Amino acid sequence: MQRSSSSPELSPISSGDGAADRVWRRKQPQPVAAIFIHAGAGYHSVANEHVHLSACSEAAKLGMSFLRAGASATQAVEAAIKYLEDREITNAGFGSNLTMDGIVECDATVVDHLGRSGACGAVPGVRNPISLAKLILDASSRPLSLRRVPPNILVGEGAREFGIEHGMPQVPNEQLVSKNAKDRYLRWNEDLKRAEAKLHPSNHFSGRTAEKSSAGDYEQAADPAGQSSGRDHTNAILTGTWNEGQPDSPHIPGTPLGENGSPAGTAVTTARSTPSSSSRSSSYTLRTPNPLSYVSAAFQGRSRPSQKRPKVRKSVSDDAAAFLTPLTGTNKAPSPAASAHDGSVSTAESDRGDISDDGEKKEEEKQPLPTLAGTKRSREFGSGHEDFVTDTVGAIAIDNRGHIAAGSSSGGIGMKHRGRIGPAALVGIGTAVVPEDPEDEMATSVAAVTSGTGEHMATCIASAKCAERLFHCTRRGPSGQDIEELDESALMESFIVNDFMGHPGVRNQPSAGAIGVMAVKKDLSGISFYFAHNTDSFALSAMAATDQQPTCTMSRLSKAHGVAQGARRMRYD
Repeated sequence: MQRSSSSPELSPISSGDGAADRVWRRKQPQPVAAIFIHAGAGYHSVANEHVHLSACSEAAKLGMSFLRAGASATQAVEAAIKYLEDREITNAGFGSNLTMDGIVECDATVVDHLGRSGACGAVPGVRNPISLAKLILDASSRPLSLRRVPPNILVGEGAREFGIEHGMPQVPNEQLVSKNAKDRYLRWNEDLKRAEAKLHPSNHFSGRTAEKSSAGDYEQAADPAGQSSGRDHTNAILTGTWNEGQPDSPHIPGTPLGENGSPAGTAVTTARSTPSSSSRSSSYTLRTPNPLSYVSAAFQGRSRPSQKRPKVRKSVSDDAAAFLTPLTGTNKAPSPAASAHDGSVSTAESDRGDISDDGEKKEEEKQPLPTLAGTKRSREFGSGHEDFVTDTVGAIAIDNRGHIAAGSSSGGIGMKHRGRIGPAALVGIGTAVVPEDPEDEMATSVAAVTSGTGEHMATCIASAKCAERLFHCTRRGPSGQDIEELDESALMESFIVNDFMGHPGVRNQPSAGAIGVMAVKKDLSGISFYFAHNTDSFALSAMAATDQQPTCTMSRLSKAHGVAQGARRMRYD
């Protein structure tokens, strides 16, 4: 099937005997390393927008430092996601959502350029599940005795024990639980009891969680004043707001409650984007660990990435702007997961500052993050100050050898059952790579990572479907037949509207189908980066080896569109 990518340049050469015939030789363009990050689909509050974009930006910088040092794409993906796992603001690693029993159980996957994968699911006691997934991937290539087949996915205690056997440090559960996660657990636990009491008055379902909430350490640590007893979020729970990619709770932690139990109209102060400052008290603590601590075992002993930070680019160069090509927004009617706010694809300025020794903040001049072409600054969405996003993070990288890799990590939905496996642990659902065919002259390969309602994405094999659509340049046509589609904008829209929302197992379900997808298509002509979502917002960043700093965007869904999307195109020289 014909693909939309242009053919690489061909040059004539003369045969060795000086004959007049012309022999065409293909020029192999030099691959350009690149990395792409997303911090989850859902609703990122305008007040915290710079925090999410800062996390995406720093993760991209860290991943690029590995790529520039000669690391593989899988190592760069591991490093970037590991940084996001250590950020409390993300639902991955430290700060993840808790199970009904108050335990952190995480999912993660890494897929390499050949489509081989390593994954772990519902694993407790691991701070960085992406590193365990990478460990499983590396071990899957080594033979076992008696010709046993090495595993490429492990779950629960089996995954944890595998990590212990291979020297991965284990941490107690309390070291994985952030203050915000504790607060969410207590509120959701109360919500669950109220909702169950209304639906099943004679059911004593809440006994187990009530005992843990009333006598556990979580209550004393997260709510010493006992203020949580006045919160009422039953309506939020009854509307299925624990699903990934959907709101978690309408209450802002730390804000006073009105007489009816709803938050009073006060703003929330969040931490500024500054390195390692432990003296602040805020909703989110920003920490920048030493980048060298992210070196995986396979990369130790080689040249280490430089710790020097690149100079801030004041503006996007003409060369860079040439391949910041946006896709036009769609005009479909809003889907059930469409935003109730009026917004647009946007980016926010990063609030920069330093913390002095005495804890006083020294303000610096704000430097805007470079924006994707065609985007606009965000507009305030009324008084929304709380993030309604507790979802999967993901990364896609291309190394200096032209190999592509992808990875995802997540703490899963709040108040989930012990042992629940989410899309971040499932290849083809949360993460997928279509490897290049050895006989393909264009050497085309595609990677895709998704974020959203995990159970719905599992129903339609979301990431694999999106990657295959881009690889084959097709979309769903009449009677479910695949038809050729060379317009990537129409293709990405059709994936969300038809392949996902229109899937028989997704439409008309009690919980809305929310999804955000990030995909990268690579061939000998260059790299194409695509994203699309039907959630309120989607935080992303992209960085090529030729960039001085990442390009970041907070894509927001407008009322007029059911799908928001964008793209970035980089052509090889």
